[in-house]
Amino acid sequence: MRPVLANMGLVLQLAGILVAFPIGMGFIYNENQAIIPLFVTSFAFFFFGFFLNALSVREELDFRQSCILLTGVFFVLGILGAIPYFWLNAFNDSSIAGRFVNSFFESVSGFTTTGFSLITDPDALPRSLMFYRSFTHLIGGLGVVFILLAFFYSGKTLDNMSKVMNFMRVTDSIKKSLASILVVYTVYVIIFSAIIYVLGFTNIANTISVVLSSLMTGGFSPVADFSPYTAFPAVLAVMVMMVFGATSFFIHYRIIHRKFGSAFTKEFWMFILISAIGVIAIKAVYPLGILSTVFHVLSASTGTGFSTINFSLIPEKAKLLYIALIFLGGMGFSTAGGIKIFRLALFLKSIPFAIGSLIGKEYEKIEFDGKDYDKKDIVINLVFILLSAALVIVTGTLLYFSGFGLIDSMFEAASAFATTGLSVGIVSVALAIHLKLALIILMVIGRVEILPFLITVTKIKG
Repeated sequence: MRPVLANMGLVLQLAGILVAFPIGMGFIYNENQAIIPLFVTSFAFFFFGFFLNALSVREELDFRQSCILLTGVFFVLGILGAIPYFWLNAFNDSSIAGRFVNSFFESVSGFTTTGFSLITDPDALPRSLMFYRSFTHLIGGLGVVFILLAFFYSGKTLDNMSKVMNFMRVTDSIKKSLASILVVYTVYVIIFSAIIYVLGFTNIANTISVVLSSLMTGGFSPVADFSPYTAFPAVLAVMVMMVFGATSFFIHYRIIHRKFGSAFTKEFWMFILISAIGVIAIKAVYPLGILSTVFHVLSASTGTGFSTINFSLIPEKAKLLYIALIFLGGMGFSTAGGIKIFRLALFLKSIPFAIGSLIGKEYEKIEFDGKDYDKKDIVINLVFILLSAALVIVTGTLLYFSGFGLIDSMFEAASAFATTGLSVGIVSVALAIHLKLALIILMVIGRVEILPFLITVTKIKG
């Protein structure tokens, strides 16, 4: 465990550096009441980071240790990152225990890019705190601390970290690939922030917060009323950002390097097709305007979680359709959650594989988007899907036996697992503490994925 703790210490120090951006926003808006807790948060990251580094030894990490590091970091970031919410009592909670759990929940929701929020009135809180809240999407969704951490690694550890993070090379070097991710998303943030600003949203903190939440498919809204961002033409920019966030980085990389012929993969077109079918199906059972329907379908399928409608009041058929979209999620190697479209494609392609095996016809591999998958990959994919579905069902059942409707419970559980954040109203300050903790665990599992989480909590020997 000592190598894990040492590397976690470095992650925390890097996170402490990144908190400087929200602190800077606090100085811009002269929000002294928010600057102090943000400074304390940055100091806490640094203090515990140096403490872990001092007590431990940095060594190469094997695959299991990398899984432990990734899973543990989200919980530790969630705890330390809760300081500003707790300090400012963003939930108006008189109970110390309740305030801590609510702050922990909000923090984990941010770092996992879920977007569930217990804050009922964002407009009443400092803009720098709302910016910090959306900035946690960037840290967790893009894995900025891990990208930066990778530049301190080489060899075995870097390969293992890449596997755990489901990261695939877009160049011949992992470090160059990671650097390209940072550059591309930084450019996206600048460009889309300028677009939103030109469209009339001149509050810098709110504008950047919306851009970060959209591109990281996080869904935290810096304002209580998000409807201005869903009006034409701003809604087009927000929808494009959501799709960008749910699109494989391979596609971004190839487009930027003008490799248009190979840019748009089968997975991309499957995502577009599923979203289009979702629009048609939901429009048939829930007559919203077409632009609003497209917006909310994309919000669900990309895992962003922005909303201007009350999901508790929509028809149950529509809720079931949204559950399916949420559970499937976006594309692999993106900031989106869910099981990912490529896993659905691999599952569908494995059906004739299984039938052929039963009648004596053996297949050596399955090909999808230029990548070959063997029997081992097919089994792992099936296990991943089944475990993910079981996890949602178990958590949904827990909510159901706590007094909530069955479909509503499954909706909330699927939204937590897929780090989507759309809610039918179950997630609130009034929710029982043990249910909040269950959803916190589910959000972390959804971000790190279930198999690395199981590797972390079990002691299966190879």
